[in-house]
Amino acid sequence: MSLDTSKLILKIVGILGIISGVGTLIMGVISLFAGGLLTGIAVEVDEELGGAVGTFALIGIIAIIVVGVVTLLEGIFSVRASNDPEKVMPAWIFAIIGFIIAIVGVISNFGSGLSALVSPIVTLIENGCIFLAANTIKNYRDGEY
Repeated sequence: MSLDTSKLILKIVGILGIISGVGTLIMGVISLFAGGLLTGIAVEVDEELGGAVGTFALIGIIAIIVVGVVTLLEGIFSVRASNDPEKVMPAWIFAIIGFIIAIVGVISNFGSGLSALVSPIVTLIENGCIFLAANTIKNYRDGEY
């Protein structure tokens, strides 16, 4: 892959990552309110069940927010690296972190059917593209090409 192609991929996929990260963070914040409401209703019905519902809701919400932050940072660092190849390492590192998160998403949704696998597979491809492009830029920068 050429250096110019790698920069273009980082810019395009980085912008998509920023949009996706912001959307995921918004979804996480909305989920905080919905989870609190759901927990309140569940506690009124059964205190023990309500506590369990609240715990599971909070774990899921924290996971959503962490994924949103990683995606947002990956997008920001990718766009930054597309403009300045010397700043490619954070994009490369966040691509690896995002790739690991995407693999966990594929594994956790594997038994849920094809529609549940679409988003994690797209995320896996997105992180793979960022990693390959960032790795190409890193290798050019280090004189390996």
